[in-house]
Amino acid sequence: MWWLQLPWLRGLFLPLAVLCLLLTTAAPAPAVEIDVDLELGNQAFAHDRAFDDDDIPKDDFLFGGTITGTYNPTDFLTLELIADRDQILQNSLTSRLAYRGDRVRFAVGPSFGLFNQPDQRVAPGLSAEASVDVLPRLNAAAATTRPLQRDVGSDGDYRQRFDRLALSTYGDNLIVTLLFEQSRFRELDDGIERTNRLRRYALQTEAFAKGVPYRVTVSGEFHDRSFTFKDDAEDGKQTYGTLVLGTGITYEPRPGMSYRVLLESGLYSFGRDDLLGEFEEDAYLFRLRTGISFSL
Repeated sequence: MWWLQLPWLRGLFLPLAVLCLLLTTAAPAPAVEIDVDLELGNQAFAHDRAFDDDDIPKDDFLFGGTITGTYNPTDFLTLELIADRDQILQNSLTSRLAYRGDRVRFAVGPSFGLFNQPDQRVAPGLSAEASVDVLPRLNAAAATTRPLQRDVGSDGDYRQRFDRLALSTYGDNLIVTLLFEQSRFRELDDGIERTNRLRRYALQTEAFAKGVPYRVTVSGEFHDRSFTFKDDAEDGKQTYGTLVLGTGITYEPRPGMSYRVLLESGLYSFGRDDLLGEFEEDAYLFRLRTGISFSL
């Protein structure tokens, strides 16, 4: 069939075929779960950042959000569909098939950048994640999203990449997680190669109690952000770091329904590379994220 020769349609064909098979053979399915998150913040570099911008961003208020749908056709399989507008990676759509065991979980599926450049409306990629309980109360997890195509080569090309590593330990009423995340968006526009990158280092704690409908999250983080320019005439690299305090709360009024809010506040920001000597002591850098989860 001619349409299977299109790379992005080939990427969708396998998960759709698996979904149709499971829908026709599985027992009556449990409820579908929906997660919706919205965010606003001024910590990230704007995507139209210019060579001559010489300050730490504080007036660029960027919006984002994620809609995630999960469906469990069996006790050990989950189908996931994720539509995301990320402040670094911009627009993407991901579908994954996940397996859940007693001590392991892994998921894999195609991911597509959508409408981030008029010259390349679809950028195919691959998304995968895995986690394993290496000890009774110790979990290791990794996730990645990689482009399937080579690096940017012509005007309008872009590539999205995400990596995550996490190590979590569990107590009776506490989860402590040490994590590293990297998000990178690279594009070629008018002969200039631009790369927007975030490296995030965090120590998170989540406290909860049996019978209490609240969960509280507190994190200490360091965000390393950079925006680089490269062309035949000159190179530029604008970098700044921020110490961040994250505080959040999740409220679950009943099973299958929860509300959450998370606020990341910049405590101290300092510039490096082309922003060396820049500080933001008066401006408030933040990211506010709020969401709801429910079952249908």
